Amino acid sequence: MKKKRLFCAATAAALILPLLFGWAKPVSAAAHQTDFDRVDAYLRSCVENAHIPALSVTVVDREAVLFSGCYGECGSADTPFLLGSVSKSFTAVCVMQLAEQGKINLNEKLSAYLPDAADGDEITVRQLLNHSGGLGEHQTLENYHIVNAQGEHHYANVNYSLLGRIIEKVGGLPYEEYAARNVFAPLGLSHTAAAWEQSVKNGLIDGYTDYWGFQLKRSHQYPTSENAWVSVPAGYLSSSANDLGRYLQMYLNGGAGIISPQSVEKMFYGDTVYVEDDVPFWYGYGWATVKEPLPEPVLRHSGLVETGTSCVFIIPESGLGVAITANVNDYFVANEMMDSLGWGVVMLLLGEEPEEIGAYDYLASHLRIDLIMLAVFTAAALPLFRLPRWRKKLSGGKPVRQALFLGAYHLIFPIFCLLLVPIFFQTPLWVARAFVPDVFLTVVLSAALLFAAGAIKAILLVRFLRREKRASGVQ
Repeated sequence: MKKKRLFCAATAAALILPLLFGWAKPVSAAAHQTDFDRVDAYLRSCVENAHIPALSVTVVDREAVLFSGCYGECGSADTPFLLGSVSKSFTAVCVMQLAEQGKINLNEKLSAYLPDAADGDEITVRQLLNHSGGLGEHQTLENYHIVNAQGEHHYANVNYSLLGRIIEKVGGLPYEEYAARNVFAPLGLSHTAAAWEQSVKNGLIDGYTDYWGFQLKRSHQYPTSENAWVSVPAGYLSSSANDLGRYLQMYLNGGAGIISPQSVEKMFYGDTVYVEDDVPFWYGYGWATVKEPLPEPVLRHSGLVETGTSCVFIIPESGLGVAITANVNDYFVANEMMDSLGWGVVMLLLGEEPEEIGAYDYLASHLRIDLIMLAVFTAAALPLFRLPRWRKKLSGGKPVRQALFLGAYHLIFPIFCLLLVPIFFQTPLWVARAFVPDVFLTVVLSAALLFAAGAIKAILLVRFLRREKRASGVQ
């Protein structure tokens, strides 16, 4: 946004911003007419049908909590959950605070704050905020560099890891302490933390990960190093639904003194990058704006860690905020249902019909996925059980043909299995190990079985050829 004279800026803030965000007008009729008993019934059905162990939801306007619900193992709206990438908006707020104080220039190069930063003379702070600096999706603070076209949106956690470092450098405090002092405490977020010890002290809920359709309790994978793929500023804050409601009210009230209304506008609309997706959106600073095919624009961000998911929504024209947290990561099934559930609540608030989650959708989806994994594993394990039969084939001759088959099936196929995830899902195996462990285990075990059977067959083939050679020598 271009710099304006003080009088013009004050006039614009007084006249235009209330119209943009709805701070000066009452909550829309849709919100007043919302049947929250229906919202509650919808959520209960979704939680049961999506097999979500614990879920917490809050709906707020600028002044009050309109709805709060806890489901499954969640007994209180003050129970903290890990937020995943919803943490990024908190980090963006810290950056905007420091920018207002003149300590950060959004247009300045990264190298001005981190002199040793890779490609630091080519990337601006603004580009880190909206993921347009060209850094790679799976890079970390140990190996980041420009690999994509700049000016385009390429989502990468390392952008916000770098922002965390900048906050520490110019703010003079560890990220965890800066966020606690300057955001959490002023907003009264007593169950929000950026430090692991404080998250546990606040009563962080247990997490679950899906394994072949069974949700098993799993230790939270909180990063022990700032060089982790998902660092704390990028994805490991914890918060409760109550606290997230207060956090969303901050935005609905023009920053509430934490940041200015102008900074809120910048985060939402000031420097967005268009993203072509199934549903196109515009990404700003820790928030994405979705317009079509909705009745009115909605700002949102979702989050994912190995043991949970979250999503937050702001409906500026209606003056509403929605926060939803869950304690399970079921990448291919329940996570998609969580996304549907979140949008379902938003649609109800907008007076529209939500997408229902059927009673058998979870089972049917997992059955399809599990059958594919079972087929891969069976194809890999079968050669071990058929070794006696294969050995008999050797005595029938055609060793060259057996050798060619051996190489094709037990070398090419297992390599294909190991490359399945990186090629088709464009995800490294180490990411799959963390977020889809059942797929990772299926692929790795299948490849191991194929290599093992191939090694045994190779030994048997060599022995057979040696015996044949000795027999021909004797003759």
